[in-house]
Amino acid sequence: MTSEPQVTRWSLIARAHEGSDEVRIEALNDLLERYLPVLHWYLTRHPGLDAHRREDLVQGFIASKILEHSILERADRSRGRFRTFLLNAFQNYIRDELRRAGAARRAPSGGPLLPLEEADGTSTDDNLDRQFQQAWISQMVGIAVEGVREECAQHDRDDVWTIFRVRLLEPMLEGATPTPYGELVKQLKLDSPSQAANLLITAKRMFSRHLHAVVVETVDDPTQAEAELEELKKCL
Repeated sequence: MTSEPQVTRWSLIARAHEGSDEVRIEALNDLLERYLPVLHWYLTRHPGLDAHRREDLVQGFIASKILEHSILERADRSRGRFRTFLLNAFQNYIRDELRRAGAARRAPSGGPLLPLEEADGTSTDDNLDRQFQQAWISQMVGIAVEGVREECAQHDRDDVWTIFRVRLLEPMLEGATPTPYGELVKQLKLDSPSQAANLLITAKRMFSRHLHAVVVETVDDPTQAEAELEELKKCL
């Protein structure tokens, strides 16, 4: 059974600040579910911020910028990707908050502030932007992998999932050594290594299909999906 297509990213953004309260809340929840894991990851790149402080900053960004100041209304599809817009807004918020905290901690009498990098141990170079992109890609891959797992479970294809996991997923994500086909033949009671190899091809096709579906949801125009997939493959 085919599931109902999810709305695109820009449709979600529009719904998050238009329509009834119920529609806005539902759309905002969908957006946050998609983007919050990446924002949390971004903050782990800032040394000196413990888990409680990171959570406070993320929740503060949601309350102050998304809810109170409605920054989603300023997102403009003609100016590029939404995740770039969101990252810039989040970076600015974090820098302002850390500067404010640093001022209160080190200069209560109005003395000069230290540079942000010295004051809080944070890095403001473009490398964080690239890392944010990597985190976003990791999230898309994770969603696609979960889709493969669910499809295999639904159709009782533990053989496909197992081969996908030990021949491709774990070696790619964890650096594990791929399980030899001979061992998989015994473990899964297959007829031959060729059958195991064919199951891996099936798994790869399944993964590609799920990954394509995830990418289509993140672009404004479905025709942009192929370019996004090519960029993703290069990063992988």
